[in-house]
Amino acid sequence: MNFRILFLSFCLCIFSTVVSADEKKMSIVCDIWAPYQISVDGQVDGFSTRVVKEVLKRMDVEIELLKDYPWKRALYMVEKSKADALFSANFADDRTQFAYYPDEPIVQSPWVIWSREEDDFKFNTLDDLKDKKIGIVRGYSYTPEFLVFLKTHTKVEDVTADETNFKKLNAARVDLTISELGNGYHIIKNLKLDKIVPHTDHPIKTDGLYIIFNKERVSQAFVTRFSNELKKLKKESVYQIWHEDFFQ
Repeated sequence: MNFRILFLSFCLCIFSTVVSADEKKMSIVCDIWAPYQISVDGQVDGFSTRVVKEVLKRMDVEIELLKDYPWKRALYMVEKSKADALFSANFADDRTQFAYYPDEPIVQSPWVIWSREEDDFKFNTLDDLKDKKIGIVRGYSYTPEFLVFLKTHTKVEDVTADETNFKKLNAARVDLTISELGNGYHIIKNLKLDKIVPHTDHPIKTDGLYIIFNKERVSQAFVTRFSNELKKLKKESVYQIWHEDFFQ
């Protein structure tokens, strides 16, 4: 019996060492979604990018690949074990089938309705959206209840990027659009759309933005370590400095 226990312990130690060795290098994907992920001279930068890179550096993990793709392709790569991790992702139940979420998000993120200032639109309840033409982005994790409401009571137009929706809103081709607050502010500033306003009093949802890890390529123990390191980083001044750099 003692020999069996020792043999089992030996096997577990070898397995742990292999997992740990594999997790010393990571391939990571994302989309370009400012200010969380931006492209600078062909390299990925941005708020989430800096946070993820710093946490992995503190964990002594080398990023052997960090590349941006369209969102649905990046998500597919993690789902099919073609990449170790993806950021910045909202929580969605179906993703937990193939990915681990850390306990700690990179940042909290409100999603809001945007309208043209000239329309004097007021948003207090979902009923205010009825019969409106609303732009959404294909593949984004809006809440199931909200999507059902939109498809039942509004005219939905889906596109592949938030920028497209804001351009359509500015040109009165849709009545409203839905976007994460920080990303929306970045887009309207970049496109010089100063007559578009967010309705921040009643967010559609407030959700965390996470890095998610493929279950076949990364262990739960690694994800827990990442979460703990992220919690420490968020208490430090560098985290707040980066936040101010990208959100002001």
